[in-house]
Amino acid sequence: MFPNNDLRKEPRLKFKNTIQYEKIKRNDVYGYGAPISTTAVDIGSRGIGFYANEEFDLNSNLRITCNIASNVLVSFQVRVVRMQIFTGGIMKFIVGTEIKDITEDTRAKLDAFLGRINIYPILESGILDNVSDMHFMAGQPLIVKKKGTLLRVGESLDEYTVKNLLLNTLDEDRYEKLMKEKDVNFVFHYHNKRFRGNIHFQQGRLEGLFRVSNSAVESLQRLGLPPALGNLVSKAKKGLVLIAGRTGAGKTTTLSSLISHLGKERSDVIVTIEDPIEYIHDAGKCIIKQRELGRDTLSYASAISNALKQNPDILVIGEILDAETMALVLTAAESGILVFATINATSTIHALDRVASFFPADAQKHFLNRLSLVLKGIIVQEIFPKAMDDGFIPAVEVFLPDESTQAMLAEGDWENIPAFIQAGKSRGMRSIKDSVEELTCCGAIDMAYLNEYV
Repeated sequence: MFPNNDLRKEPRLKFKNTIQYEKIKRNDVYGYGAPISTTAVDIGSRGIGFYANEEFDLNSNLRITCNIASNVLVSFQVRVVRMQIFTGGIMKFIVGTEIKDITEDTRAKLDAFLGRINIYPILESGILDNVSDMHFMAGQPLIVKKKGTLLRVGESLDEYTVKNLLLNTLDEDRYEKLMKEKDVNFVFHYHNKRFRGNIHFQQGRLEGLFRVSNSAVESLQRLGLPPALGNLVSKAKKGLVLIAGRTGAGKTTTLSSLISHLGKERSDVIVTIEDPIEYIHDAGKCIIKQRELGRDTLSYASAISNALKQNPDILVIGEILDAETMALVLTAAESGILVFATINATSTIHALDRVASFFPADAQKHFLNRLSLVLKGIIVQEIFPKAMDDGFIPAVEVFLPDESTQAMLAEGDWENIPAFIQAGKSRGMRSIKDSVEELTCCGAIDMAYLNEYV
């Protein structure tokens, strides 16, 4: 019933669409049976797979009818070559078929459709050279962002093509999450590229964004991050370090580089909580446990609470988004763990404002006092296109609090922080403006960017 068949070796594309199958009786002598609607599993140039509640004899013949565009139907005859028991839903079987009879016109349409919904030729092409983002939207060509500029590539994509193209990047778990929650974040690797994807609905239609970067974890030095950051990571044994920046400023890349640095420098137990896991780390001398939100744990709060029972030396939090997570991060730092976490903010003062904003006014003083006792550093970064080479380079603000700043932080009186940063340059501190000035003076980025910080 379940033979090995070379059809299974053929690369298949996911095809999550309604199709119809009809049984063929006695080689078409009596025509087709009543059509039955079901959901396809995958499709390729040689056949199609679908879910069924009934078992078919191997080599029995069926007629398949399906859409390959919103208004284009095709039909072809197949024979059953595989039956697989399915336990993941109400259907009982997955049926594998091989195309037996298809007209030349239908074959041409099918092959053209398979080409349109296959994302991998796009990923293999030169289109992605120096590209940071890819946008897939119905009614638009592929839109890429290159050095901060949006460029349209190729012909417009219809809604049906975009839907099928995007779904080919999801495994079954993430597909189910998308259908349930209408939004899914994930990471996939292809050759030497890493893609952080978000697929979502917009006015009832699927759209997707993919951020592009290298799969390898770069060192702090290769990323252009200041030596003060490496020193902070190497010396700190407990407390809280915040990595701040706007969305897309490279916070996750920096965090991953820090984990790699820790793996080489220390012999600790590191627990990370990420959404999603973007880099798989070489543990080096450490034990590294990477937990993904939604797959390994249901929430940051739950994962942090349980992590404290796993006796980690270092805890890495993908992003602080709410008061519950922030409170647990403080608790972890107070317990003697070194905690790294990212937060969306564009300066040290903005990061502190964000922390305070998580809590009601009558509770802020309590939490800020706790923060003042455990905060070891705030690293704020922004990325800019390189002036002479391809790629991006970060400008970094470094704030390293000490005992003299505890009262300032506890009271929420942060207006003197810029002056404190300027006075602490000998300790490795610097403002984002200082960093941008340094990058423009050495010709690393265009002088025009400095105007944003005047």
